[in-house]
Amino acid sequence: MTEFPILGTEPIAVEFANTRYGDDFLRTDRLVGEWFAEVGRPARDLDPARARVLRDHVHALFEAVVTGSRPAAAIVAAVNGFVAAAPPALALDWAPDGTRRAGWVDAGAGGAAVLARIATDAVEVLTGAGLARCAGPGCPLFFVRATARRRFCHPSCGHRDRPARY
Repeated sequence: MTEFPILGTEPIAVEFANTRYGDDFLRTDRLVGEWFAEVGRPARDLDPARARVLRDHVHALFEAVVTGSRPAAAIVAAVNGFVAAAPPALALDWAPDGTRRAGWVDAGAGGAAVLARIATDAVEVLTGAGLARCAGPGCPLFFVRATARRRFCHPSCGHRDRPARY
């Protein structure tokens, strides 16, 4: 089993875009299936080539945000096309203990629905505040800042930064 660059604390679209970290972690169809299974989004008819296209587009949009550049209109249109392919829905979960939370449910378990949810999540990340690139030495991962002071995707990157600065 492959060890993917999953931080475990970021929105699914950020984790998805980070599969372009160093090596292409979705370079084969088998790896695409393994990644989706590992993040709990397996799909019976997921098209690995379309998943890689979406990942590359989301990565390009995130890159544009962190570098302050403007992405190609075709990339924006392509991501919007993924969103429209199978709109996910917001659902209420009311636990027996009385806790309530909202969560997204896919319109189905199919590949188009899974990719639509990731594309929708990317739009939410892009229109929110705080998308950043890790300031750790040699770390190109994206993350969403919970606070303005956060500079690293993971504490281990902060630990590597201190000796590098010394």
